[in-house]
Amino acid sequence: MVKIFKVTRQKTTLKNNMKTWFKYFLCTAIFCSIPVGGFAEQYLFLAATGDRDLVTYTVDPKTGALKEHARVELPGNGGPMTQTRDGKYLYVESHIKLDGEKRPVPHIVSFQHKAGKLTHLKTARVALRSPTIHVDATGKNLLAAHYGPGKVSVWKIDKNHICTGELIDDHSTADKAHFIVTDPSNRFAYVPHTSPNAVYQFALNTDTGKLTPLDPPFVKGPDEDHSYHQPRHLAFHPTLSMAYTANERGGGISGWKVGPKTGVLSLHETLSTLPPGWEGASAGADIHITPNGRFVYMSNRDTRKLEDGAERGDTLAGFEIHPETGALKLIGHFPTEPFPRSFCIDRTGNFVYAAGQRGSRLAAYRIDQQSGALKKVATYETGKTPIWVMCWSE
Repeated sequence: MVKIFKVTRQKTTLKNNMKTWFKYFLCTAIFCSIPVGGFAEQYLFLAATGDRDLVTYTVDPKTGALKEHARVELPGNGGPMTQTRDGKYLYVESHIKLDGEKRPVPHIVSFQHKAGKLTHLKTARVALRSPTIHVDATGKNLLAAHYGPGKVSVWKIDKNHICTGELIDDHSTADKAHFIVTDPSNRFAYVPHTSPNAVYQFALNTDTGKLTPLDPPFVKGPDEDHSYHQPRHLAFHPTLSMAYTANERGGGISGWKVGPKTGVLSLHETLSTLPPGWEGASAGADIHITPNGRFVYMSNRDTRKLEDGAERGDTLAGFEIHPETGALKLIGHFPTEPFPRSFCIDRTGNFVYAAGQRGSRLAAYRIDQQSGALKKVATYETGKTPIWVMCWSE
């Protein structure tokens, strides 16, 4: 009986493993086949804080080369942006100088998107500046995190797909709310906070746009006795109940298990994203996962005080994600443009585009589909101080 039990258990385990790997390779096969024509067209959107131009580029599916496609002028300087899941509408935060105001006032600019070209719908004033905005899957709610006051807001998007600026809901959280995103199911919203070293978590009522704090309302980030804490940005795995945060303090990446029913996060692991032998300050920034869920990349900004002419150490760090456990394995560190605050992965999972905030340039990389290593293929001049870059496809 013991032998029979062991054999049955081994067969069951093998069967489960085969199912997991089959799903993984099926997902990989699908996304690897996309570049030969799965998308009608791919676009990259780029906004900068140093000028008012919002630029659309076409993405060559074979080479990753960018070509300027369209350009619109925002009413003020560029800021964070977000797009509906069907890609038909784009929302950009723009800071506009108004008479009688001491500093530029935040507005949300609503656009209709078709074939890489943007049609302005409306510009609406909002009360607070946001380092991140996010439209939920219904396209009816625009969520925002507010760094200075430590708040979370939800603004109304009307039936004409216009962000009206009408406040649906808001919650005070803690200082330095840096990012907000809903999970793939659109039932929950998560808000990484840097110096409080926490991720706030909410249930989202998509009909009303109301947020309800989960129990507990936040989870603490990695232990502060090392340098890899302070969650800043967050990305969800496409198939696993896992999320990953870019940790600003010192440069680290954390994997989080997501409660499928409760939405509550639990810390799984934390790894350094800095090159071997790194000495001095560094600050993690953005994080993105390839569409097939195989690789995750994170940007690190070199914040050391350097003498003029000294070589900078800004990098993109790459990790392979285990298809069953979600555990991370380091791929490598890849030099990039100065201060990579924002980057994106194209919809085929073949290319990465990283914007250097202090160099006003955009670096393009090809992803090795076997190893996940990045190879730089081009560098492009951009507007002054690029703050947000986003890839999309039709």
